[in-house]
Amino acid sequence: MRTELVIEDLAPGGEGVGRLGGRPVYVPFTAPGDRVEVEISSTEGAAHGALLAVLSPGRERIPAPCRHFGACGGCEWLHLDYPAQLAAKQRALAGALRRIGHLEPGSYPLRAILPSPSPLRYRSRAKFHHDRESGRLVFFRRRSHEPVRLEECHLLIPPLDALREALGPVLAAARLPAREVTLEWSLAEGRGAALLRVADIGPAVRARAEAVLEAVPELAGLLLQGDGGAPAAVGTPVLRQPRDPADPGAGVQRSRPDVFQQANRGANALLVRTALDLLAPDGEEVLELFCGAGNFTGPLAARARGVSAVEEQGPALELARADQAEAAGPGAVRFFAGDALRLALALSRERGPAARRFGAVLLDPPREGAKGIGPALRALEAPRAVYVSCDPATLARDVRACVESGYRVAAVAPVDMFPQTHHVEAAVLLERR
Repeated sequence: MRTELVIEDLAPGGEGVGRLGGRPVYVPFTAPGDRVEVEISSTEGAAHGALLAVLSPGRERIPAPCRHFGACGGCEWLHLDYPAQLAAKQRALAGALRRIGHLEPGSYPLRAILPSPSPLRYRSRAKFHHDRESGRLVFFRRRSHEPVRLEECHLLIPPLDALREALGPVLAAARLPAREVTLEWSLAEGRGAALLRVADIGPAVRARAEAVLEAVPELAGLLLQGDGGAPAAVGTPVLRQPRDPADPGAGVQRSRPDVFQQANRGANALLVRTALDLLAPDGEEVLELFCGAGNFTGPLAARARGVSAVEEQGPALELARADQAEAAGPGAVRFFAGDALRLALALSRERGPAARRFGAVLLDPPREGAKGIGPALRALEAPRAVYVSCDPATLARDVRACVESGYRVAAVAPVDMFPQTHHVEAAVLLERR
């Protein structure tokens, strides 16, 4: 069914929302105030519409700079004024804390969202698909597996965009059949690395990977990931990323494309600074849960009396250990390999003169959150904690559990890690009542 709608708001998932006879209709690539023509497929409940035409634009709509916008699934809000994006993310975070966390607006301090230093050209890593027909690295169209053969990407920093453009044809010429390609670029080193997902890792595949490295001198190394087992390295795929691109004195951190790392290095520096300022770790023994590759570990160690950092065994922990071996003296950081919450509970049960007691806890769990963190903090008797999250829903769920375990929300600080999308990062300060 074709109809006209006026878009009233933005949904937490990024789509514009209009109403048809009282029913919400979700329409991607629209902005509040737009009068649009849409095609609606569903007839009951909430409906989803395909945008056919913008009949008159809302005040917050701007021209999208990318020729692929509306087809490519990489951007949602390239048509939306950046201050409007920030306001929508702040509302979405507060809404999740109200609906899921049972925290009413005004019952806790909500800071203004920190904007990304660069709303465009900010990503230093991204995942692509290799389109065999064109030999190019592509994104898929939204909610499909149809390739969008990119000629440019306004989210990628320019050298990463150039590497994307160069690598696809070389993979095709080398007959290296990669299903997915993750690219990463280090501004500190001026070179990149790639993770290639392939069916198997045999001598022929390794030889073709070496040929790719020879043909693309900007690539320091490749990781070949087969259907099972550990990835195989060709060249030197470990890069050093700047901890803060605006401050060379902040140092660097090891990274490799198969290990999680924030893609927006400038906004990540804001996030780390915000989280540590909330935590106030100076002179404290700090427990860091889900330390990953050490995004917070080095900065924590520079301020705390000591850090006990917990992460599952694997390449992320290896990178964090290698960084800390160079950055600090022996004993500044102790690493524990294992499940973060189980180890937190085990540490809480320590008794005697050697028992560790923590003045502060920092955690940065994956998107699924840290279910059980409330009882763990209570068992640790931690006076305060900072919870860093990329997902408002799981953050709100876990913050509610912390409140039920005797903590209060002392501050919420959102950071825009991913401009042109609906995603928002946040750091929450919890204090024991």
